[in-house]
Amino acid sequence: MDYSFWDWEKGEKLDYFHNGNPRYTRITSMEYLNGQDCSLLLTATDDGAIRVWKNFADLEKNPEMVTAWQGLSDMLPSTRGGLARRVSIYLDRSKQGGAGMVVDWEQETGLLITSGDVRIIRLWDTDREMKVQDIPTGADSCVTSLSCDSHRSLIVAGLGDGSVRIFDRRMSQNDCRVMTYREHTAWVVKTHLQKETDGNILSVSVNGDVRCFDPRIPESISTLQIVKGLTALDYHPQADLFACGSMNQFIAIYNGSGELISNIKYYDGFMGQRIGAISCLSFHPHWPHLAVGSNDYYMSIYSVEKRVR
Repeated sequence: MDYSFWDWEKGEKLDYFHNGNPRYTRITSMEYLNGQDCSLLLTATDDGAIRVWKNFADLEKNPEMVTAWQGLSDMLPSTRGGLARRVSIYLDRSKQGGAGMVVDWEQETGLLITSGDVRIIRLWDTDREMKVQDIPTGADSCVTSLSCDSHRSLIVAGLGDGSVRIFDRRMSQNDCRVMTYREHTAWVVKTHLQKETDGNILSVSVNGDVRCFDPRIPESISTLQIVKGLTALDYHPQADLFACGSMNQFIAIYNGSGELISNIKYYDGFMGQRIGAISCLSFHPHWPHLAVGSNDYYMSIYSVEKRVR
């Protein structure tokens, strides 16, 4: 599988290269490691393999693999099969399996949290390339999303059966699952654990219910209902905004209080066509920019600032 790097301000593709994974396997997660200095790119594929690259955005050097290892073994067969399949089964995804491999990177500790089409959450020390811990999820469903907080040693996992589970990795293997929420009734698209001392959990399912949980309370503290068919969510910690993307061809942006800030349905211009079904979106970690990918092969960057052409 190939992946590309773009200059988003100029709309130019800078480079692309092959990840080296076998045919019929796909990249299901990517993370920047050491994003502020000497950046590395980590890719995770649905066969459980992890690869780390350097020089990936250097036009004067070829990308070089730093290391690679089998992050997860005994991966269950993936049936994810792209957005079209996900849309067709979005009301009953818990029976389908197929999250591939999902990861979350903890910059402060150098830990990589991995899971997916398995029944465990596995922690890796990336400096030593050593497995640190296996945490059983206690579920018969795949893990679809991970979010961690090093200061509280918490890991939040969203699952295909709709549950959201909190794990305290300081505790023993049998006692580390400290909370389970079962308010979602369908596949959890994304979970986000706010990094503040009293930070809450934000989660969304394909049924369109966005829920906020306090890790100390056994039920949600707020709920926002959007239309069914959500396929992506991301949270901007500095701006206190979250964005949702839908198979129904729109992007909705809300503030932390759940108030709708913007609703995007068309590309720019008076002849702007309707945007495609959203497959992914991500906020810039610092600036108020939102990158969006859709199944009509468009990539779009949205900002609070008007771009000068």
